[in-house]
Amino acid sequence: MTDSIKKVSKANFGITKGFKVRIFVLIDLLESLLVYWFGPHGARSTPAKRLQSIGPDSGEKTDNATPERIALFITYSRSLTHSNRAYLEALNNAGFAVVYINNARMEPQSYEALKSLTWRAFNRHNIGRDFGAFKDGVLLLLAEGHLQSCKLLCIANDSMKFIPGRNSDYLVSAINQFAKSTRPALFSHISHQIKTHYQSYFQVLKPEVFLSKDFINFWASYLPISHRRHCIYNGEIALSQRVYRHLTAVQTLFTSDRLQKALEQAYNEAGGVPAQEILRLMPSSSRTLEAGKVGYSLGQLLQKSNQNEKLSRVELYSLSDLIENGNPSHIAAFLYPFYLNCPFIKHDLCLSGTYTIAQAMVLFQEALERSATDEDPELITAHVEEYCALIYSRGIPLSYAKLLRKATAQGITSGFIYPSTLQ
Repeated sequence: MTDSIKKVSKANFGITKGFKVRIFVLIDLLESLLVYWFGPHGARSTPAKRLQSIGPDSGEKTDNATPERIALFITYSRSLTHSNRAYLEALNNAGFAVVYINNARMEPQSYEALKSLTWRAFNRHNIGRDFGAFKDGVLLLLAEGHLQSCKLLCIANDSMKFIPGRNSDYLVSAINQFAKSTRPALFSHISHQIKTHYQSYFQVLKPEVFLSKDFINFWASYLPISHRRHCIYNGEIALSQRVYRHLTAVQTLFTSDRLQKALEQAYNEAGGVPAQEILRLMPSSSRTLEAGKVGYSLGQLLQKSNQNEKLSRVELYSLSDLIENGNPSHIAAFLYPFYLNCPFIKHDLCLSGTYTIAQAMVLFQEALERSATDEDPELITAHVEEYCALIYSRGIPLSYAKLLRKATAQGITSGFIYPSTLQ
């Protein structure tokens, strides 16, 4: 086959695949809309009806005094995982009474442990994914009068693995410092993809935000559609555009500029930062190299790494280029935990092809060990084994090569490619 025929065949395949993806997106959206408008748990239901108490009396606490700090914690898990337990303990240590909302159905053997970590706990009919659960939690608290009386509202989900120890302690300390400040909101990550927005994994809000007309109207009008792109565009991004982007002096914990400062401090202390060490913590560059899409910033890092050299102060800015032009919770997935004490690591690093399974496992264990204080080594092993089971069960992009519709529904592409700074 000649090169020209190969190019035509590849182009035709690309068009065909792209057309199928658009069709699958449309079909999934229509199905999600039908479930919402005509299903028993959609438009004809209410937050109170979708939420079912886990265990005896765990949801019946409407007569209790309102806690000063309330956390809505959204999960999709049949058991209380080691990661979620550590996350809930951190929220408790930060003074939050946790409203646990599970989009799956929890197994009874986890009830007792969950009861000691939560204020209220619910299984939920899963419509609208995590943003549907956020809506139900916010509106339930509003209807019961708790939202009007609390001082801090945390909204979080378990799409991140949680690192106990020093990293957890840093988050608790940051929350307490924020509570004493005049800042209106605290976020974990900010992304500039599509439109600048605060990522929905973790956020803490004060009354001037969560009792504002914009915030209440957003959740009252939000349609809990079980469609990934709807949750991203009409949920996460729209919430930032309609509510959070109007705020001033908000605090974001894990950003490219804070990483830059941490790396410059490491530069001063060690006389430079080895390029190989930085690249070791970053996503695999193999697909980017194979596709011939290595841009200037990544090229600088690769060149210095190949020459076994340290990065200069100027070359450290290459990291900011890559992080700010891509998804920071992927590109800086391990840079933030190692250099900024971030306790969060995304579940889907391997499913998206951002990291190989081997790389993610090694770095996750190292992050746990670096963060550990007096944690039992057996507990670290349990966290590692849990993460290993999760990423193996989800697979890698190749696992979905023949499952295009399923891959489309989950946003799985052919694998991670480093972003270009040219748009």
